[in-house]
Amino acid sequence: MKPGNVLLIARFVALVIVLWLIDFGKLAIILRSINPELIALAFLLELAGFLVWTTKWKFLVDKLEKIRFTTLFLGLMGGNCLNTNVLRARTFGGFGRAMFLRNVTRSRKHANWYATIVMDQTGNSFVFSVPVIFSLLFIFLFLNIPPWLSVVLEMIVLIIFSLAFTAFLLRRKIDKTRVVRLFYSTLQRVYDFSLFTFIRNRFGAYNKFEELIELSLEEFAKTSKSILEDRRILVSNLALSAFMFALIYSKTYIVFKSVGFDISISHLIVSLSLILWITSILPVPGGFGVKELVMISIYAMVGIPVTTAAIVSLIDRAIYIFFVIILSYLAIVFMRIFHIGEAMQ
Repeated sequence: MKPGNVLLIARFVALVIVLWLIDFGKLAIILRSINPELIALAFLLELAGFLVWTTKWKFLVDKLEKIRFTTLFLGLMGGNCLNTNVLRARTFGGFGRAMFLRNVTRSRKHANWYATIVMDQTGNSFVFSVPVIFSLLFIFLFLNIPPWLSVVLEMIVLIIFSLAFTAFLLRRKIDKTRVVRLFYSTLQRVYDFSLFTFIRNRFGAYNKFEELIELSLEEFAKTSKSILEDRRILVSNLALSAFMFALIYSKTYIVFKSVGFDISISHLIVSLSLILWITSILPVPGGFGVKELVMISIYAMVGIPVTTAAIVSLIDRAIYIFFVIILSYLAIVFMRIFHIGEAMQ
């Protein structure tokens, strides 16, 4: 069976489970009591989050070349549309935005622009790790969770710790000469791999392919180092990441208030942090079904009624999808009409 069909079935099953969990009598009461003004405020908070994200990215990009805010906003939204709907784009996330930057600037070096995306995502991950760690500790210490869920979370924590500890040991004991030999032998195997004929057709000879990779890595390292050495940019990047996540949490809090449910700040941070973390590593593109079921399950875990969790999840996801699909698709259409982000001849 094709992966697309499997995904479609999984979404259908998840949607059936979501509908089965909902108490439609309570749902009707909640829907009649929804505050539309708070929903509008939630939309504005979501928009503010994307504007802050664009500002954060602009600080990094301006290190190399000044680009208009509106141009970057269009590129960010277009990239989000691809990442949400195309699994391959999400798996190799960032390359599309880097290509966009290469096409709208004077610099033709893809690695430079990809470095800005990596630094942008690194800042987000660093800031987001704080509420995730807090959430995991809160669950272990204060929530009465099922034994199987406790085992799963403990295994995840153990894997993360093992990876971090391994990276620390490798940094101290690694043989650089051996790594260099491994790198070039891997590069040669990639070039000779039977399925990668497009690489051989493009470069013609291995030495040209190797030279391009070396230059790209040098440019990437150079740009990353220049960003890391600029304290002003680093502080701005982390501060704006924190502000962006504050807007995300505020939006969800407002959605809960709009349906008449008072959620505690600790439960909001714990549940939403786990939701964002788990859905970010799920190997599926966006769409209704699976992610909503994850959201309902985690909200229920912290004591939120299932029907309330369901309606909040659907509203929250609808707001998000409006921006990353509808608004982002409009951004792509706008760029195509005015030839923004297309390769320069």
